[in-house]
Amino acid sequence: MAGEEVQITLFETLRRSISADRLGTYLKAAGFDQQRALKLYVWNAYMGEAFHLPVQGVEVALRNCVNAGLCIKFGENWWEAPSFLKIADHERKGDIETAIKRIRNRKLPLITGQLVATLSFGFWVGVLQPRYNPDVWSSLLRGSFPDLPVDKSRYDLAASAKRIADLRNRIWHHEPIFRMDLSDEYRAAMELLGWLCPIKTEWLRPQCRVQQVLRQKP
Repeated sequence: MAGEEVQITLFETLRRSISADRLGTYLKAAGFDQQRALKLYVWNAYMGEAFHLPVQGVEVALRNCVNAGLCIKFGENWWEAPSFLKIADHERKGDIETAIKRIRNRKLPLITGQLVATLSFGFWVGVLQPRYNPDVWSSLLRGSFPDLPVDKSRYDLAASAKRIADLRNRIWHHEPIFRMDLSDEYRAAMELLGWLCPIKTEWLRPQCRVQQVLRQKP
């Protein structure tokens, strides 16, 4: 009985710091078992941690592939080329402006490598939109993504990248992911990574802990 009272006190304390709405999601999923709800909350965090490696692998590989194509089409400083800015949508231009401000605030050199590292995952996914296809990807898709399967198109690449970016955003914003089909999300991430760099995929796969943590779900 004493142990149960301590657990209830812990749950109530955490509900105040985590928020009733957020913790309530786990409580409901746990059949209103407070101890299991807390275990599920921690497991959700561990699951997000396990996804960091494959998601990071995808994000870094994607931005390097897209950057390669943009450099070929618009030059190394594509982000300031009038021909690129002419076709760029408002959100992508805003992403570039934000990245430049951050680089300058940190007093770092304003060079393409630094900009590529600063731009968000969403920027790179956004540049795969249909509006960029006529000017960029209609001629540069296969050269920029040499490992993209022959039966896959820019549309497939963009859809898969958006899916992983959405997962990344849920994890990075500490949202619940336990109700998702995480095994399939992992499959999708590794499939996309294989389209970007098969060698990197095989290098990372044995080091990924997603499947191991999945089996520990409370």
